[in-house]
Amino acid sequence: MAKMTVKLFATMMIYLPVNSTKSHGFDYQLKDETTVGYLIDDLKLPRNVIHLVLLNGIYVCMQNFETTMLKDGDVLAFWPQVAGG
Repeated sequence: MAKMTVKLFATMMIYLPVNSTKSHGFDYQLKDETTVGYLIDDLKLPRNVIHLVLLNGIYVCMQNFETTMLKDGDVLAFWPQVAGG
């Protein structure tokens, strides 16, 4: 079965699975035709917290979550809005 890596940063790290062995991420088993939106819902990530999404280092805008397909070996990273100074 195909798998990919999901990475969560900053305050989104609270959504990492308990058994995660990677510092910021974990492996995710892909189902047929998995989209970014499906993965977000499957992992129960709050969409209102997600600010930046990168798929293999390339920005994915919110309007494309439901149509962006994931494939074996992909790396999908999520960040909340971060402020600082």
